[in-house]
Amino acid sequence: MRRMVESMRNARRYFSGSGPARTLLRLIVVALFATTFGTLLAQDSPSQPAQRAFPDTEVLVSRVAEHQRDVEALFNQYTCTYKSTIYTLDKAGSVRSQHTDTYYMTPTPYEVFMLHISHDGKPSSQYDLQRQEKEIERKLRNYERKAEKNPNARPKNALLFADIILKSRFTPLRWDTVGGILTVVYSFAPKSQPARHGSSEEKVAGDLKGTMWVDPEDGGIVRMEFISVSPLSLGFLVNVKGFQGFVEQRKVNGEVWLPSRQDFVAQGRELIKGFRIHQVTEFSDYLKATTDVFQQVHSPNAVTGEGGKVQQ
Repeated sequence: MRRMVESMRNARRYFSGSGPARTLLRLIVVALFATTFGTLLAQDSPSQPAQRAFPDTEVLVSRVAEHQRDVEALFNQYTCTYKSTIYTLDKAGSVRSQHTDTYYMTPTPYEVFMLHISHDGKPSSQYDLQRQEKEIERKLRNYERKAEKNPNARPKNALLFADIILKSRFTPLRWDTVGGILTVVYSFAPKSQPARHGSSEEKVAGDLKGTMWVDPEDGGIVRMEFISVSPLSLGFLVNVKGFQGFVEQRKVNGEVWLPSRQDFVAQGRELIKGFRIHQVTEFSDYLKATTDVFQQVHSPNAVTGEGGKVQQ
């Protein structure tokens, strides 16, 4: 993934606010990013014949890791609409409540900014949009001042695929065609025991196992299904017992694989309260970023992503 409690209100605060669980969400989302592991994406066509030789695993995985570093740079060149529906679940897995929020997501060299534009279909007010813009501008100025002192600092909320790949062991399973693209399907698991110390990024990257569909032609990740290996502590107050899901990606402008859908379930405890959250996120309207970090909301055709216009 940087909120999870008994009610949807607190679930929204944790996953949309500034607490540690949002870090987990963004790592797996925006990053990454976050899905129900048991729900498999539909196969577009039958798997390819088993006798087809696999490419050298070590060579291809190295290419994929290198490619993901390039993706991180390209990711910062795009804005998109981010529509997230969060469900709170009871112990039996039934939905207790749900809310949908839509954002304009704008990566920058420093942070992925989320401009909230609607809640349950109701557009944000002009006053609220201006308040959010002022806060983002303030953060950008602070980041720019820090960058002058440390230009090599790693951006916040960077994509984690490259780190996951470097910390995982891969085994080829089969060939599969997804969306007309021939992919190699790999299982992956941590090379070593998950880290108990270090940053949230390091913990998450070394704590996943699952299945990954890879385009051998350009080293792009077409989709990934994952499940956590062990419980994850996100500070003194939040402990995630487990999370699982999938990320589905599509190629944008013929140059970079970016998320199109995520489906994510997490459960654990916050303080003394247990939580179980299911989040479904859709990414759409990818645009090349301009120098205006608010280019989407400033567009005369800006919409909420739910059929209503942003209040101008």
